[in-house]
Amino acid sequence: MRRNRDAKRPRRTRRRGSLKGPIGSLERPASPLLFRLVLAVFGLVVLIAGAVLAALVLDSAPLTVILAAGAMAAGLNVFWVSRRRRYER
Repeated sequence: MRRNRDAKRPRRTRRRGSLKGPIGSLERPASPLLFRLVLAVFGLVVLIAGAVLAALVLDSAPLTVILAAGAMAAGLNVFWVSRRRRYER
């Protein structure tokens, strides 16, 4: 007969992935919102460059409109993440 392997394991009192300590302490050295802000700005730059290239090089109006709309949404995301980061402090 097989034994239940989980019966020997002790139960964890904390959820896996949860961190203790305030932001800026040794347990939590950096804010994840700063990383999200860097990614959001990078996405915004890529979409703006794509929209400019689509307009100037490809002369594609539909692609320019789609990329410009994506850039506006990415700009809103940058604003939202920067606000959340400001209120986190």
